[in-house]
Amino acid sequence: MSTYHLLRWLGHTSFSVLIRRSTWAFATIEIVHLLGLAILGGAILIVDLRLLGVGLRRQPVSRTAREVLPLLLSGLGAMLISGALMLTAFPMKYYHSPAFRLKMVLLLLALCFYFTVHRHVVRPNSDAGETATSIWSKAVALVSMALWLGVGLAGRAIGFFGLLLI
Repeated sequence: MSTYHLLRWLGHTSFSVLIRRSTWAFATIEIVHLLGLAILGGAILIVDLRLLGVGLRRQPVSRTAREVLPLLLSGLGAMLISGALMLTAFPMKYYHSPAFRLKMVLLLLALCFYFTVHRHVVRPNSDAGETATSIWSKAVALVSMALWLGVGLAGRAIGFFGLLLI
């Protein structure tokens, strides 16, 4: 079964129709999605700013990253669940949206980058992470912020360009 056929089927399920026809369901799901983005983005921004040497200078980067990890994972979980529900409501809209595809690619890149390179830099006893002034740690912070900003902007573009397609 192709992605197209799977999403077309999904759009005809009773759950998808329920979300689409409800006055408040999609709006509520979108609010949860944006709150998840704010929590995730805030947690990542705190660590990335620390890597750039801005704020929390007396606290090791590894400790900062460890302390915001529950917030980061909560925000990510809220975003993934609510994002899947939003996809369920309008699957064909997202299928035909270049902004959605870009967002998914950037999200995949951002998650891979975070759980590999970023985590390596902020782990305890990492020379790059503990100094927080090295070129490497600053580069990692800038790439991280650029990827997550791209995810947010592409997500915003979905709504903006979606209005143009209606």
